[in-house]
Amino acid sequence: MQKIKTVLPVFLLFGCALLLAGCASLSTSISQFEGGNYVASVKSTLVYLDEKYKKADYDDSDERNGIRERMRIIESNYETAINSANPLEYDKKIAGYSALLEIRTMLAERRYYARYTDLPDRYPDATLREKLAGQYYLKATSAVVYKDDRQAAISFAAAADIYQKYGDYKDARKQAGKYKFAADNKDAAAYYQQGQDLVARNAQRSRAMYRDASQAFYNASDVYRDHGAYKDAQPLSEKYHAMGTVVLQISSNEPEGDITRSVLGLFDLGFTRFQYQGGAKADLGMYLNTSYIYYPPKFRQYVEAVSENVEFKKQDGSTAVRTYRFNRKVVEEVNSMQIVLDLSVTRVPPLDLRYDEVAESRRTTISYYGDVPGNGRYGYRTEGYLMDRDQLWRAAQAQLINRLNGDNRIRMIQDDIRNF
Repeated sequence: MQKIKTVLPVFLLFGCALLLAGCASLSTSISQFEGGNYVASVKSTLVYLDEKYKKADYDDSDERNGIRERMRIIESNYETAINSANPLEYDKKIAGYSALLEIRTMLAERRYYARYTDLPDRYPDATLREKLAGQYYLKATSAVVYKDDRQAAISFAAAADIYQKYGDYKDARKQAGKYKFAADNKDAAAYYQQGQDLVARNAQRSRAMYRDASQAFYNASDVYRDHGAYKDAQPLSEKYHAMGTVVLQISSNEPEGDITRSVLGLFDLGFTRFQYQGGAKADLGMYLNTSYIYYPPKFRQYVEAVSENVEFKKQDGSTAVRTYRFNRKVVEEVNSMQIVLDLSVTRVPPLDLRYDEVAESRRTTISYYGDVPGNGRYGYRTEGYLMDRDQLWRAAQAQLINRLNGDNRIRMIQDDIRNF
């Protein structure tokens, strides 16, 4: 009997949880319906019904009429929106047919759909797709009239894609290719001209303007990529990218060190190049000097006198107080790593920065001796831990990089590089 009493509440709780989950799903569906989010409402309803129909004895008599009515209103809403739209309101009709197609697809996958709606029977998949493709085709034709080649290409392609499972929709695929080429060619020409104009205006040989020209030529090449190479856009993009590169002359006492690499990472803006040896003319000089000192553990020890009054019962049942006098011994160990970075930049005016970061770790050991109470409160314990040299190095480096990232003077140097 004891086992039955223990297990039964668990099954009851599990059953209640399933019931609440099912109700929550239908409640969500109703809330979505009331908010006008009809496709989502249908999805939630079907999730609810899918779970219910897993039970062979599911009786939907309490919910059937409500679900039927919501389905009827949802279908009627989209049908009304489609029929009331004027002939040029393609997007309204596309939205309506798209929603009906999505709902129809979900319903057709369920054997039980006929209990709630006949939409899949009244709207065969091929019919809906044909109507939807027709609206995309009309929208594309309208875009052609207004010389919007890009929109025409997108809409013709949509018409072809939505109907492709049943074959070609008119000449939509051919027209999509035709107008995509026209749109890509037009955009490529505009980008190419933009690049030429930027180069022509760049009398001051601004690195930033060369980079803008490089991007424009790249855009021309990229937008035309499906059709091959667009003139000499790609070579010109590479040429002006190189001319837009800012060269930094680097001098460091640890050129391969982690600190140097981390600092230079802040100035690697995608168009910078670092050189350590003389040769090519540099736009900016940067000097780094890194030093660091490891301070091994230092010990500090002290002893404190402690006392505690503890009540206890005597043999005669009365209560007395005993005073314990004992000592607490504290041993503190501290080690640390110091990193000093001197960073100089040959901008105008020159900028000299110094960063001094210290990372430390601390371990405290506490013990007691003497007349210590035996209540367990005064055991040996350790607080904190000592990092090793490498751990402290990484901690100090992280502090340094975090400080550099938040320093407005570093951002000022980055802006200088961008403005060359």
